[in-house]
Parts: sequence; C-alpha cells; structure tokens
Amino acid sequence: LADFGLCAQLTAERTKRSSMVGTVQWMAPEVVRCQPYGPKVDIWSLGIVGIEMVEGEPPYFQESAFMARHLIATRGTPKLQNSWLHSFLLCQFLDCCLQTDEDKRGSAEELLQ
Repeated sequence: LADFGLCAQLTAERTKRSSMVGTVQWMAPEVVRCQPYGPKVDIWSLGIVGIEMVEGEPPYFQESAFMARHLIATRGTPKLQNSWLHSFLLCQFLDCCLQTDEDKRGSAEELLQ
C-alpha cells in the first residue's frame, strides 16, 4: 500500500525534483517550501502515515491546505500527541522518518534496521 503523490525517475544528472503534487498533510517540508527534493520525501510521508495509523489522522488534518503548508514549513518535526503511550521503537522510527533536514532523515535501509 503506497501512494506518496508522484512517480518520477531520478538520474545521475537529475537527482532532485521541484514539482508539488499530492495532499499537503503528507508533504515534506522541502516540498511545501518549493525547494528541490529527492527520494527522502517518501520517507517523510511514511512517517506521516505512521502518525495517521496511530492517531487516526495526519498532523494538521483539520487545517486548511494553506495553513497546513505553513505549519509543515515552520513547526518542525510533528510528534505523536501522547508519545509516552507508545513504544520507544515506534517513536524512534517516526523521529528518523520525520527529520526536517532531508540529509538527516533516515533512508529506507536505515529504517529497516
């Protein structure tokens, strides 16, 4: 099960994209800021899906698309509302997925460890 908004082939010459396609609440900060982005935007979206699975909706779901974009761009890493109710491993996984700095965000291989 996956639909993270866009399918595009990256090449050695073109390692980043800049289009904005998808539902705002699942977009990574670099996407809503209209910055070039790479495959790690899908890792961010996976983290948002994780929060959605635990809480029943993604962060900023009740906000307008405009406000959600602003909050994603400025508030940093979204957190579980009651993180103490969940395992350390889940919180660590989500933290790895939801790093606002794309370079610090985990890779798929790292998340599988």
